[in-house]
Amino acid sequence: IKDITTLVNDLLDLGRLEAGFDTRREIVQLENIIGYTLDVLGGQISSRGMIVRFAPSPNLPPLKANPLRLRQMLDNLIGNAIKYTPPGGELKVRVHAEGGQIILQVSDNGPGIPPVDQPRIFEKFFRGENVPDNVPGSGLGLSIVKSIVESHQGRIWVESTLEQGSTFFVVLPAYLSPTS
Repeated sequence: IKDITTLVNDLLDLGRLEAGFDTRREIVQLENIIGYTLDVLGGQISSRGMIVRFAPSPNLPPLKANPLRLRQMLDNLIGNAIKYTPPGGELKVRVHAEGGQIILQVSDNGPGIPPVDQPRIFEKFFRGENVPDNVPGSGLGLSIVKSIVESHQGRIWVESTLEQGSTFFVVLPAYLSPTS
């Protein structure tokens, strides 16, 4: 039942995002939301004996974003990195500003994504051919992430090497306060 509820909620979320109903925006600091997400996922991280490296650049500019959607985006990206990395693996989260944009990188040293699958991983219900049978998921997480990123005028892509891991890149426009 829990899986069906999750699936229905994911589909509803995706529908709202794709229909453009997600209009709530606040000034937020992405590094604070990342810290909160890592705290929430801390139990999973420690139960798998994983090492997390999180080093935000100092003085990051804020974003104008929906903090709940950013949490959802990070839950999916970091949650996937935890889920697909073998116990004792390493997770890196980096965030820095460059040219009026915030660049987030979530890296793992898991099995990687086969090159043939990489163009399709953001499609609804798609799951890679090398996903172990015991790893749960509906194949909606990354399509939700992509919709959230695009609803915030951002871009997302992955770079992955088999047997070495994956890095997801998210680029979002920094919020520049209007000069009076």
